Amino acid sequence: MKTRPARQSGATLLEVLVALLIFAFGVLGLLGMQAVAIKLTADAKYRAEASAFADQLISQMWADDRATLASHYQTGMDKYNAWKDQIIASGGLPGASLPTNAPTVTISPENVVTITLRWQAPDEKAPHQHVVVARLN
Repeated sequence: MKTRPARQSGATLLEVLVALLIFAFGVLGLLGMQAVAIKLTADAKYRAEASAFADQLISQMWADDRATLASHYQTGMDKYNAWKDQIIASGGLPGASLPTNAPTVTISPENVVTITLRWQAPDEKAPHQHVVVARLN
């Protein structure tokens, strides 16, 4: 009597399942990278917006009288309030209307201006901030 060698049954099916598992992990990795890229793109957009708002205020200060900068542009003063209201109305920086995220402007006696802008997306726990320092001569 002649014996036949044992046949492998299901080996191809197992190989296909392993290949699908590897492919699924690859797709999940790509989706994760896409989510991170979208978040970083949004953060870059908000940072550019913050930079533009700070540049706008510094440009106004350059055109104004240096002797009266602190009395008009310091946090809480009239031109500061108009600038802050413009930021909130534009909606360019999410969470800027929150009291803890309000922009701040400090001006030293040497006319060194420090502008701090904060924003916080709805799904984030901590705010981001952008600080600009300029010396107006």
